[in-house]
Amino acid sequence: MKLDFNLLIPLLLSLAGFSLASLVVFSVIGRKMKMKKRLNRYFIVEKEEKVKDEGKPDKSSHVSIIQKAGFHLNAFSPGLSKWEKKLVQGNSALSPGEFFLYRLLSLICAVLIAIMLNIHFLFYFPIGIVGFWLPVLQLNRKIQKRLTRSGYQLSEALGTMANSMRAGFSFMQAMKLISDEFPDPIGTEFSKTLREINLGVPVEEAFMKMLHRLPDKELEMAVKSMLIQRTSGGNLAVLLETIQETITGRIQIKEEVRTLTAQGKLSTWIITGLPVSLAFYLKLANPEYFNLLVEHPLGWVMLSAGGMGILMGWFFIRKIVRIEV
Repeated sequence: MKLDFNLLIPLLLSLAGFSLASLVVFSVIGRKMKMKKRLNRYFIVEKEEKVKDEGKPDKSSHVSIIQKAGFHLNAFSPGLSKWEKKLVQGNSALSPGEFFLYRLLSLICAVLIAIMLNIHFLFYFPIGIVGFWLPVLQLNRKIQKRLTRSGYQLSEALGTMANSMRAGFSFMQAMKLISDEFPDPIGTEFSKTLREINLGVPVEEAFMKMLHRLPDKELEMAVKSMLIQRTSGGNLAVLLETIQETITGRIQIKEEVRTLTAQGKLSTWIITGLPVSLAFYLKLANPEYFNLLVEHPLGWVMLSAGGMGILMGWFFIRKIVRIEV
């Protein structure tokens, strides 16, 4: 399938206009959703009986306007709440609507690249699916890197907190020290938690919000231990040192497991990437030889079976080498 160059320029311009319009629409939706959530968080609407006073305006009418304005936005919240949570965990500045637009742009770019490379039209659908999910894979990888980095930082942060509290610092002063001295993610999350506590949010609720933003098992163990210590009492500095030793041991075990499973992870990428790379090489080196595979019905069956085999091999090897510590 060949595309005339004169038709490609209007197509690109129309896609650019559609992208800009979608960006505006999703940005407005994202801002309205954030406003609605902030209103629901900081204002409690109580049902009251209607009071007939001629001199006083009816304040409940303003509340009803807000509720009616947010009624249609609630239809988007169940689908976008999952991505909003993942974007917060990845410390991304994008809203859920903007992230969805980013995925659409990735899909369009992947299909356009396939058209410009003169790839057979049967591959447009799988290439579009891969392009649509590439931003999600990038976001998941960013979240995983952030969680891995937080495990290494947490051990050192707990040691710093224990030493500072032995030197006479209070718990809040020790948290302020961590938020100032440590980079993202530990420093950023401690800073957000300390800001919420200073604004009047209960300590337990502020720490639970931090666990939602950074769902790390080591951090969860440390936070729950500190919350239990607040109710039962005891030496917090000694508790922090004990947690630090436990987290250090878990990190050492994780590193050993990662070393032992490195060969299996490399095999996953080789098994997945080698057939695809060989197909692209045959397409570029000998197009006539490769086109027979995509033009004949038997070739379609062979490609479908090969694709399913690649996906199954990738899935099973990933399940084997993924060991929870």
